[in-house]
Amino acid sequence: MTDNPNNLPKDLELKEDWDTSALRALVDARCHEGRKPSHLFLGKHESQLLKGHLGKAFGDDAVSTFNDLYYMGMLVVELNTDSCVRVAGEKFMDQLEKSGFELKDWRDDDFSEWDLHFA
Repeated sequence: MTDNPNNLPKDLELKEDWDTSALRALVDARCHEGRKPSHLFLGKHESQLLKGHLGKAFGDDAVSTFNDLYYMGMLVVELNTDSCVRVAGEKFMDQLEKSGFELKDWRDDDFSEWDLHFA
C-alpha cells in the first residue's frame, strides 16, 4: 500500500513523530505570502501522530475525535487517506480586512460560503 493512494498533494511529510516546529514554519511561510491558513487537513497516519502528541500534553483520553478541534488556530479535518498534511483556506477575518468591508453594508447572504485555496 502506498502512503498516499489518493495522490493528494502534501505540504509536509511526517514520519515517526508530530513536528510542531515544521508545521509552524509551513504556516509562517503561508502567512508571509499573505494567506493565514484556516484548515489543517490530515491523513490517518498524521491524525494518529497529532492525537499522540496532544495525549502527551493533556492525557491520553483528551482527544477522542477531531470534531471542532483547532490546532495552531486551524480547524483540523481528518481525511480518509493514509497520509496527508495540507494547510488551506484563508481566515475569514483576514478576508474581511483585505476587502475593506464595512459592517454597515453587511447582508445576511454575504458570507454563506467558504473558499478553500490549495496552492
